[in-house]
Amino acid sequence: MVKLLLDTSYFIAYLNKNDKHHSEALKLSEKVREYEAVITDYVFDELITFLIYHVNKDYAIKVASIILEKVKDGELYMFFIDWEVFIHAINYLVKYEKKLSFTDCTTLSSMDKLRSEYLLSFDNDFDNITLLKLGKKVVNIRYII
Repeated sequence: MVKLLLDTSYFIAYLNKNDKHHSEALKLSEKVREYEAVITDYVFDELITFLIYHVNKDYAIKVASIILEKVKDGELYMFFIDWEVFIHAINYLVKYEKKLSFTDCTTLSSMDKLRSEYLLSFDNDFDNITLLKLGKKVVNIRYII
């Protein structure tokens, strides 16, 4: 099964009914099932931190528990950033003029490591990015439904 990396922006849109991408995120959640969905530990961290500061700690804990249960049940794969992926992420900071967060860079580096160009994000910073090791353009599945 093809791996699909899920960005923090997807989770935020999915969880927040007031987000401008909420309905699209709900529709795309059906498409996600066609892939092996992957969340990195950095995306997990970014999401839970966002929820603590923008919603509240209890909600963040609830979401964390749901995600970890999905990982435990095999519905979602948690990819942990190792030294190689971490160091390779710096190459994305150097290569691209646009401002990419370090978490975004670790996502791109993870895509190289996992050998998958597929991503789901509402963050246009990923548009027109070519993966450095795979040599393929990032394919955001939100544009191919």
